[in-house]
Amino acid sequence: MDRSERKPGIPGWLATLGVALVPLLGFWATGLFDLDEGFYAAVVGEMNRRGDWVTPWYNGRPWFEKPILLYWLAKPTVAWFGEDWGPRLPSVLCAVGLALLVRRAALRHGEAAGFWSAAVLSTSLLAVGLGRMMMTDMPMALAFTACLLLFWGSLQGRPGLRPAAAACLALAVLAKGPVAGALFLLIAAWTFWREPELRPGFRGGWLASVLVFVAVVSLWYAPAWWVHRGEFVQKFLVEQNLARFGGGDEAHRVPFLPGLVYFVPVLLVGMFPWSLWVPRAWPRGGASDPFLRFCAAWAGVVFAFFTLSGTKLPHYILPALPPLAILVGARAGQAGWRPGWAWVASAAVCLLANGAFWAWYHGRLGGVPPHSEVHELARWVRERPGRIVSFQMGKQRGVPTRGLSETEHPSVVFYVRRDVVQTSDWSRLLALRDAWVLTRRGRIEEARVGRANGEGLVLEPVRRLSRYELWRLHPARAAAAPGGTGRSTPPAGR
Repeated sequence: MDRSERKPGIPGWLATLGVALVPLLGFWATGLFDLDEGFYAAVVGEMNRRGDWVTPWYNGRPWFEKPILLYWLAKPTVAWFGEDWGPRLPSVLCAVGLALLVRRAALRHGEAAGFWSAAVLSTSLLAVGLGRMMMTDMPMALAFTACLLLFWGSLQGRPGLRPAAAACLALAVLAKGPVAGALFLLIAAWTFWREPELRPGFRGGWLASVLVFVAVVSLWYAPAWWVHRGEFVQKFLVEQNLARFGGGDEAHRVPFLPGLVYFVPVLLVGMFPWSLWVPRAWPRGGASDPFLRFCAAWAGVVFAFFTLSGTKLPHYILPALPPLAILVGARAGQAGWRPGWAWVASAAVCLLANGAFWAWYHGRLGGVPPHSEVHELARWVRERPGRIVSFQMGKQRGVPTRGLSETEHPSVVFYVRRDVVQTSDWSRLLALRDAWVLTRRGRIEEARVGRANGEGLVLEPVRRLSRYELWRLHPARAAAAPGGTGRSTPPAGR
């Protein structure tokens, strides 16, 4: 038997399933990270409380920063599996599905190529990290990969696959926005230009595909526009898509020259150690396999598109990982790599991911706030009636900081399971007169307590942890009410 056809000791799909699952084990062991996960989970929690399937809500207001697919996937998983398993489960399932899809695509080069393509993807650090988090990227990558693989099939004399590719492209748009459509058009145009022998395969099926695409996208875009009209167009289409590509997101804007190499280290580290084999696996010349050239064009267009984008984040490049994994996997199949090394990599990445997530969640990395403390206080206070205030949780001007990453915590809204008043205004806080106040340590000094007392209020600490604390604000007369104990809250401390 040729080395490229050597099969793993267990069925290929089952081996792929195992290698894909192992790095994701333990995804439930830590709570959510802010900002992105916190926002998405809070939106899902509020949509569930409202019974709404159209409008993403965050803290009582429509929130159009991302389209609907992740919320549709997570609404049932959060309702059925709770706050530990539910939020991240859609990404986990999509990551496993993506690995199986990549394996199937690479089987044209043999069983070993299929296994290794999935293994390379499943043990790449970027894919593992996003597969373990509640993010829009993994559902988008799964739908976009399915779209391009079906589109490739349609170019091989099966035009009936093109409407299915359009449906998958529409799901990618529902996952991440119109950027998926732009990427598809660029890849299709490049293929038409650079692969003359494939041009006959472009004929037919386009009208049906366009109709299918519009129908699927309209499942959300149409009702969202109907309900919110101008707000939907401005907030979602203009600010979150067109402006982001043009660099309108100042927080994540990268200068032009550094931006030209931004994704080089991202891919080098995000696919390590497999990224070291990408140059050797890259197809050269017209003599190479047409499908591998298609994968190279796919990865290259994604890389170039986001390199030219004014706004950049590391996870934007995820759609390039499946074709790169296929290229490396095909090379591995030819070289006869031993399947055992994939299992070693899978176990090693599992340990690394769980260790990194635990350290990040508990604030054991320099400058990272302990999310665990925020969530401990949020879970405690959600059992108590009353209004909850998140006070000066983000970095404040003129206020000494204790870390490099002081940020707002939208995940609090998810864990307390109701709306939260978010403010940095002391006067607004006192105007509430009766509330639980969640804040960072040191943000409420003795002078502020005295000011509250001067306005007929009692402000007393309830629980104090290393970086966060919970206070109780209430009118002074409540403490002296008939039958009262003089304290409306338990003593401070853990």
